[in-house]
Amino acid sequence: MTPVNSIACANTAMQDSKIRTILNVDPIWSAYALADLAPQHAAFCKWFHSAEGVVLAYFGLTPPVLFAAGQTEDVVTLTAQVPPGEYQYTLLPEHRFSLEPMLSSQSELQMWRMIYKGDSSEITPSPDVHRLSGDDLDPMMTLFADYADQPDSFHRRQLEESPFYGAYNGGELVAVAGVHVLSESASIAAIGNVFTHPAHRGQGFGREVSAQVIRGLGRLGIRTIVLNVAKENNAAAHLYQSLGFQIHCGYYEGLGILGPKT
Repeated sequence: MTPVNSIACANTAMQDSKIRTILNVDPIWSAYALADLAPQHAAFCKWFHSAEGVVLAYFGLTPPVLFAAGQTEDVVTLTAQVPPGEYQYTLLPEHRFSLEPMLSSQSELQMWRMIYKGDSSEITPSPDVHRLSGDDLDPMMTLFADYADQPDSFHRRQLEESPFYGAYNGGELVAVAGVHVLSESASIAAIGNVFTHPAHRGQGFGREVSAQVIRGLGRLGIRTIVLNVAKENNAAAHLYQSLGFQIHCGYYEGLGILGPKT
């Protein structure tokens, strides 16, 4: 196992370079973490790394997010240094099972990470879909309401900083899609916060708003566009495949307590 380092939030350029090298072994899996290397995320990040492993604790969301990449043995040692507490975790199977002694899952889903392989320049504008802004925050929160499947990692900061698109029907916002993270410098984005009002599902709204987000990211020159979908959600997976996405890998997404098990 290689030597392990804990890195404070204010990383040096050399430290960033070491982390980026490990993440770029699989940039599709590491897309979120690569975007989080951008300066505007530095205050939310605590990185741990060795020569062959990276663990990120991201405190910009509540609960914070736990992510890992690289050699499993190194990931286990690095995760032991992460502050204990409740985390949303996104972990590859080999990491999830190896962390079993220190990660108690409260809820968990098996997920697909998907990568866009289509041509965004072929997507035409939709007259029924509009770019959203901070003025649309209240309609968005009304749309999400208290539905069990509402986006669980949305923060208004994402709406203010990244492309979000919505479809209105009769003056009511009925569908929205946007991003979780976006880094123009790394040319990486992760589509997320996709939601359609239950009464308007099956009418194409989700497809239209998702397509316009892809188009918007393409116009920004983003080369790597990823998204996540539950393995059990076959309808959503097929929709994204029809838009040009392909499955890259499976992983576990969950909510759990990190710390020694008693």
